[in-house]
Amino acid sequence: MRAIAPGVRRSSALLLGCALFTLSACTKTPDLPLGQELPVKGEEVLFKDISTLLTDHLKEQYADENILRDTHPKDNGCIRGNFVVNEQIDERYRHGIFQPSASYPLWMRFSNSVEEITSDKEKDFRGLAVKLTQVEGNRLPLPGDEQHTQDFLFLGHDAFFAANPQQFFDFFDANFNGKRLGFLLTHPRGAWNILRGAKVYNNPLNVKWNSVTPYALGLPLEGSDGVKTYSTVVRYGLRTCSDNPGQMTDSDDYLAENLAEQLSKGSACLDFLIQLQKDPKDNPTENALISWDEDSSAFIPLARINIPPQSFTSEAQKQFCENISFNPWHSLEEHRPIGGINRARQVVMKDISDFRLQANGVERFEPTGHEVFE
Repeated sequence: MRAIAPGVRRSSALLLGCALFTLSACTKTPDLPLGQELPVKGEEVLFKDISTLLTDHLKEQYADENILRDTHPKDNGCIRGNFVVNEQIDERYRHGIFQPSASYPLWMRFSNSVEEITSDKEKDFRGLAVKLTQVEGNRLPLPGDEQHTQDFLFLGHDAFFAANPQQFFDFFDANFNGKRLGFLLTHPRGAWNILRGAKVYNNPLNVKWNSVTPYALGLPLEGSDGVKTYSTVVRYGLRTCSDNPGQMTDSDDYLAENLAEQLSKGSACLDFLIQLQKDPKDNPTENALISWDEDSSAFIPLARINIPPQSFTSEAQKQFCENISFNPWHSLEEHRPIGGINRARQVVMKDISDFRLQANGVERFEPTGHEVFE
């Protein structure tokens, strides 16, 4: 789902005073037990409304052009790597892909988040999508268009700009109709997250990546009332484990250029981490506006992404990466996405991907991890 449209970051600077003084008036978090989410009756209709809103905007934005992603259209490098689970991983976390020393080829796509191609010199919520390949196990039934992948989505901030799907819809409905300032004035927590999250970096590998939404770690326990409870709920993070040089130059594309320069000379790596839900109020499943405090729930390393030396600038590889579809519901059952924003993603990301690929005359495909480009 989308990040922040151009101009919103600049407009939101006007809201700093409001945000500082009225954060207490932010969206209330549903009172839930540990390990539970709260689907809203009839929310599927809202999800389809979001799909329609975004699809209609894409039709207008790219009326006579190749349709790019609804957000994150500009990549800052789409590269290959290998995901290796720690050999001594704690038994508590051995679910799904997280088996000792398990290894998976992957593709990862760094990006700017706004809906237009922008300069890397502009402040932005950066994005990162990761797709593990050659994954075996019981899968979530929807969207059902990939059979051997596990996807992860990250932002360069620790919280989202919308608490739930309704706020997400309301924000973009206001944005597309010239009313975004009014929306942000009445949603100070979202405005505050926008102000804090929009940044510049010298190298995409130096970003502190966060999933901002929760995920199950293991299969659910289903109570007599039919409510599913997960014994372990987590958010994901990525942190660099390599020295990643790079200067913020006058180039509009310096992020990809710095990454290409680094990988032409050597390797890099990122540690894959989880953050445990320890308290349902401090670590909510149904409010993506709230960051999970690292002091009370420290990140735990489970795996490492090893990135070998490589070139990723060929037109063939760029086109391949342009047509990859990322969706956190491309997943094993043990890593089920949780919370309203994730439930909306199941529908919206599939709808937008289907629309974009069909409009561009591209047949959907599943990466294998064996792709080679000149």
